[in-house]
Amino acid sequence: MLATVLVLVAALLHAIWNTLVKFSGERLLVIASMDSVALLFAVVAVWFVDFPPGEIWPWLLVSALAQQIYRVLLIKAYRVGDLGLVYPLMRGLSPLVVLGLTLAFAGETLSDQQIIGILLIPCGMACLLWQGGGGARLPWSMLPVVGLIGLCIGCYTWFDGQGVRAWGKPWDYLVWLTLLSTWPFPLLAGSARRAPFVQFWRNQWRLGLAVGVCVLASYALVLWAMHLGSVAEAAALREISVILVVLLGMRYLKEPFGGPRLLACGLVLAGMLVMKL
Repeated sequence: MLATVLVLVAALLHAIWNTLVKFSGERLLVIASMDSVALLFAVVAVWFVDFPPGEIWPWLLVSALAQQIYRVLLIKAYRVGDLGLVYPLMRGLSPLVVLGLTLAFAGETLSDQQIIGILLIPCGMACLLWQGGGGARLPWSMLPVVGLIGLCIGCYTWFDGQGVRAWGKPWDYLVWLTLLSTWPFPLLAGSARRAPFVQFWRNQWRLGLAVGVCVLASYALVLWAMHLGSVAEAAALREISVILVVLLGMRYLKEPFGGPRLLACGLVLAGMLVMKL
């Protein structure tokens, strides 16, 4: 029960920070600012956690690499499509990736009910390919990008789940992962776009701080949940954020809410209920 609550709170925070990134016209600077906040936290916190054992470093390094690719592709995708279309499509693939890796390599036992619930979520996301989900269509050329984002999300989620389960210290793992994964974008913004980056912090520091806190808190809760229970189920339950993002996009970005988006949200909710009831 605790793991479920942790994932649901994490989903809310994840929906909020993605909405803030999409809302901003300077997405590179927002992500650089969010990573700056997280990096500052990690630099301070690293003195209070244990050094990772040797067998944990491969998980940390491959996860950090996947997260960098994810950030680059996320900026590209949000330039083109609606939040309520891009976000569900990229998130919908990740439970399938985590499920496949879990069944193939982790030796984790899932019930038929859990597997059916997880599979309902990407089925819901597939509805969004019909008529642009009720809004503007996503260019076909962007579908591989969105698919790669989903693949990255699924891979780093599974990597981190295995790392946390092997080490048994989700807080320590979060600190070291943050230290490894959050320095490239602040370095890029500080060198290539120094003046706009400084100006952004002067005028929109609250936005950068809010996104950074949401990212840290959201992933800390997910790592804790994966430490307590099933990695595949935690990854799937987190996709309740899809419903929240569609609603936030409709409310604050004036995006449409057509029949396909309603059906997608319904299937995500059905998948969660099948898994947990």
